[in-house]
Amino acid sequence: MTTRPAAPKPARPEASGKRPAARKITARRGGSGSAGSPGEQVINRILELVRNGNLHPGDRLPPERELTEIFSISRPGLREAMRSLATMGVIEIRHGGGAFVSALDMQKLLAPLDLVLSLTPNIIADAAEARLLIECEAVRKATRNASEADILELDEMMNAHANVADDLIGFRILDSRFHGKIYALASNAVLERMANSLYNMGLDVRRRVMGEPGQIGKSTQDHIRIVEAMKAHKPDAAAAAMEVHLKHIAETTEAMLARAG
Repeated sequence: MTTRPAAPKPARPEASGKRPAARKITARRGGSGSAGSPGEQVINRILELVRNGNLHPGDRLPPERELTEIFSISRPGLREAMRSLATMGVIEIRHGGGAFVSALDMQKLLAPLDLVLSLTPNIIADAAEARLLIECEAVRKATRNASEADILELDEMMNAHANVADDLIGFRILDSRFHGKIYALASNAVLERMANSLYNMGLDVRRRVMGEPGQIGKSTQDHIRIVEAMKAHKPDAAAAAMEVHLKHIAETTEAMLARAG
């Protein structure tokens, strides 16, 4: 009786010499919360900033080093996200020159905007009051809900502020991420949607306001005080710090419109 030769053993995956396929990063539809991979969060945040007018065609994004700190993401993850945005046509990466927002019709490229209202002198007070009511309650809830990992993420944002002190676009991206994190931590989908809609009102005016000397520094200090209260697990103190911050925004917005009018 002859013995059959043993069947060859299947090759182990690592012996094949092939790396596993990279995970494709895509933009998620829907809210601006923290769901998804870090790369997906970068894509969705940039899309939202372009869609709501916080980033305009021709705006140059901060350098890679700053963006990794703003988004708390690794350089490979950031590069993959930027490649995806370039493929979508949202940004243009210029060799040796950085990344720029493309001159596209964003209304056609992206989903329809949330509720959009014109920030006129007739509704400034109403808009400011609505934002106070919603965001102060949002930060109370966020303080109660925040985990140690959430506080660490907020701390990283505050550290990133130091590197965007003179970078208006970098600050706007970081500001959007900071407020968006608080809205998401409130864990109320309706409140989050309303807060985002109010945040998006009057962005064109606030772009000009933040370009004035001292305004980035003032907002940075406001953010730090809010986070310190959250770290101390003091919801009312966080709400009080948010109220001061939002009143600064309302006052400077009114002053800018008064000068323009």
